[in-house]
Amino acid sequence: MSSAGQARPIDDLRGLSVDIARMASLVESQLNDAIGAFERRDVLLAERLIKDDEKVDEMHVAVESKVMALLSEGRHEQAALREIIAYLKVAGDLERVGDLAKNVAKRTLVISRERPPKPYAAVARLGRASLRQISDILNALAARNLTGAHAVWGSDEELDELHNSLFREIADATREERNDVQACIQLAFIAKNFERVGDHATNIAEAIQFLLTGATLRR
Repeated sequence: MSSAGQARPIDDLRGLSVDIARMASLVESQLNDAIGAFERRDVLLAERLIKDDEKVDEMHVAVESKVMALLSEGRHEQAALREIIAYLKVAGDLERVGDLAKNVAKRTLVISRERPPKPYAAVARLGRASLRQISDILNALAARNLTGAHAVWGSDEELDELHNSLFREIADATREERNDVQACIQLAFIAKNFERVGDHATNIAEAIQFLLTGATLRR
């Protein structure tokens, strides 16, 4: 193979890496804004986020197309093949985090019309905890930091425990505050969305493990 032929897959792979970085930045921003809209009951911001989710979907489709093009070019060295597959996995998880941010924004539109139930601030704290996981794992991806990826993967149980505790608090509020039942139901769904963000952060941690070592993370 000529040097020009060798250079093209490398350049395409670098381009894919840039696309993932851009998608990651947008999704992190979307999640941050979704949490902010929820905290401030900001309807205008929530409506904008719902519309902007299409950008994440378009980026996901573009990444998938580039992955298919790279794979169709033939054989790749093992490290390059791992990178292609890992990026495809990461893009899928980022797209889902974008969907979760949009879902939070949609429910913010509903809950903003209700009196804030007692667990409202606690749900916002859960959202911030999920954002920290996403930020940490995306930093680990950019730096190819396996230790950082393992730290996020290992901390997922803490987020799950926080969600479980919060769910019980929301259930108690539903029984105690009869007039706020619908708002509490919306809170429960929003809290679940934040918990799912943590799951996708751990998926990305597993993709980083595969990218850098070829091995899988197991509990």
